[in-house]
Amino acid sequence: MYQAAGDQIIVDYSVLQDERPSPGGRLVWASPESVRTPLVTPLSSPFRDRVDLRNVLLRAIRDPATAVSGLHIVHGMAGSGKTALAQTVFDEAVAGCGVVGLWVNASDGPSFRSGMLAVAHDRGATQQEVDAAREGRRADADLVWHYLERSSEPWLLVLDNADDPSVFRHGAWLRSSRRGIMLITSRHRDAAEWRRGITHPLDVLDVAHAVDVLRDLAVSTEDVAKLELLARRLGCHPLALSLAGAYLGRQLLEAVSVDEYLKRLDSDPSLLDRGAAPGEQELRRLITSTWQVSLDALAEQGVPESTTLLRLLSCFASAPLPVGVLAPVGIDGTGLPHSDPPLTGDRANLALEGLVSHSLVSILDAPIGAGRADVRSVQAHPLLLETVAARMPVDQRALVLESAAGLLRRLLSTDPDHYVDTHTLRLFTPHASALLGHAATLRAEAATESALSIVRDLRDQAYGRGDYPTTRTLAEDAARVTRDKGSASALTDRHERGRALAALGRFEESVEVHQATLQAREALLGAEHPDVLDSAHALGIALYGLGRWAEDERYMRRAAEGRAAVLGDEHPDTIDSRGRLAEAIGQQKRWAEARRLAAENLTVSEQALGADHPHTLLSRIALAWVLAGTEEWDEAAAHTRATLEGSERALGADHPRTLAARQRLADVLSHLGQWQQALEAARSVRTVRRQVLGPEHPHTLSVEIVLSRILRGTGRADEALKLAAGTLAVCTRVLGDDHPDTLVCRAEYEAAGEAARVKQVQPGAVDQEDGKS
Repeated sequence: MYQAAGDQIIVDYSVLQDERPSPGGRLVWASPESVRTPLVTPLSSPFRDRVDLRNVLLRAIRDPATAVSGLHIVHGMAGSGKTALAQTVFDEAVAGCGVVGLWVNASDGPSFRSGMLAVAHDRGATQQEVDAAREGRRADADLVWHYLERSSEPWLLVLDNADDPSVFRHGAWLRSSRRGIMLITSRHRDAAEWRRGITHPLDVLDVAHAVDVLRDLAVSTEDVAKLELLARRLGCHPLALSLAGAYLGRQLLEAVSVDEYLKRLDSDPSLLDRGAAPGEQELRRLITSTWQVSLDALAEQGVPESTTLLRLLSCFASAPLPVGVLAPVGIDGTGLPHSDPPLTGDRANLALEGLVSHSLVSILDAPIGAGRADVRSVQAHPLLLETVAARMPVDQRALVLESAAGLLRRLLSTDPDHYVDTHTLRLFTPHASALLGHAATLRAEAATESALSIVRDLRDQAYGRGDYPTTRTLAEDAARVTRDKGSASALTDRHERGRALAALGRFEESVEVHQATLQAREALLGAEHPDVLDSAHALGIALYGLGRWAEDERYMRRAAEGRAAVLGDEHPDTIDSRGRLAEAIGQQKRWAEARRLAAENLTVSEQALGADHPHTLLSRIALAWVLAGTEEWDEAAAHTRATLEGSERALGADHPRTLAARQRLADVLSHLGQWQQALEAARSVRTVRRQVLGPEHPHTLSVEIVLSRILRGTGRADEALKLAAGTLAVCTRVLGDDHPDTLVCRAEYEAAGEAARVKQVQPGAVDQEDGKS
């Protein structure tokens, strides 16, 4: 009798003498019934998904003589449903394929050997032969395969939970036969013993099947959207879904909603285990400890460092993590060599190999954009990381978190040009955010400060590169951690959050944030402090986006004059504020004043900073805009082209400032009658903005208004009307009826409608003069 380490509770493969008369009157030995039945926990839900894999296996089982291989290995992470798949295939094969089903627990050597000898007895071996093999007087594997090969019936032999391939004695137990198929389930993905077989990776369920699992377990009163939310929260992990569904379905005294369950789960990941059967002791059936089975096995194999490495990975997000973070030289520079178990640089690769081999993590090449080389990365399931982080010993948490921050900082500092650009910023963003969240939640002060520094640096770089969605994510994270602090750095976090909101077109929220931050900064730092002037400048930009130009002028003038006094006339910040002040003045139709200020500002910027400096480009486009307002089209075109070319060189073709210059050029060209060039420019801007900012961002709506007018000017009145109608509906909903852009769009819609009517009366008419309005 052996205690199984798998789903079986007690597995008895001893061969019992059952003296019963044969048809000829003599006594025969009866086979034990256990190998004919999967001694596993009954399925709590009908088996979902995996249809293609089940069909592949069943085809091989029906005709093992013609199968490519008689050995099939289903491998995957803990709880992914390997045993459930094998159980389902077993039942289907026995019921519909005319085979004998044999089931052996292969979780440890004694259980496996005992089970295989029982298989030999089932296939005809005598008790004496089995005893001889059990006592070492006969080769056990040879005995089993002798009788499997001579079986009068085709068979399916399942070896379940073979997470330690050494039980197969270097493959001596694994052989192919024309009489049957061997199906192995294992967490091990790339064992040498599998080389003669066909491997089948098993991943998590898709969302639709995950929802079905929850519904099967009496969670049917919730709407699909909430069940999808729960399924995604659990990473569609089969075991987690079963446990969560069982818990929710068993609450008889007081029903627990999905919303409430999610809230409790966020504060206590071990809640999942309460869905297990009362008194459940099997580690594989408990989500918070099922991973520990593999970690314990790795420790027994002499790789205890895998535990520490997995704890380190749990500090980051479940998104692909560049393996450069785990560089051996970096690990040796942290506290990890002093952790328990210790993790040193020279053992890091071995530890990672162990995690990969047990399907705890995977190695992949993460794509970061067209034309860029993929980044070799490591990834783990979110639920695994969450439960490992929750079970990390208290005395190890600060050390591991500080080490994680040090490793991430080291990678970003070692080769910033390679790792921090518009594409790879997004690769690191979830990890910096997760690290900061873990450190702040656990109140690990040193780790929190380190992670906060990383988040702030990435936030500022994202903003500078025009990646505003990433900027906002990081800005929100930093502001959330420092919201209860009144320090200058905490106020800067709020300020950067406001800037990110404005960049994403959420101007009202941005105004609210900047007004509160300006007031707090004035109280803390004084009215003329540069940070206060930064807030005035940013508030002006947000007000401009709302079309509140008089207020914009007031705050931008304060910023421009204050920066000139504190920083000097030639400082980039001063030049920036003056250029934007000219635009605020121009919007109020004071064109002469705006033209004078914009021209003077450009001259100062060119002399102080150079023609291609980003702030000079801002000054030039401000002047170009004012010149368009005064209908000096040729000069406006020259400045706009120069700005566009400089922006493409300095910032890239798709940077928001480059797109703004291209849109301005499209508008100017249309007024010069260069319709085709204008159309191409406007369409290219619209395409990028819809992809990056979304169809409802104010900047996307702005270029669509320009595009509609250009389409009308080229005689495409119907197309212009359709675009203007859609844009007007969005402007009204997003910006409001009275926003200046909504008013301009409404006028364009009316003009396009009139042009369409004229075209119906006079087919082929092109009203280019009206197109210039």
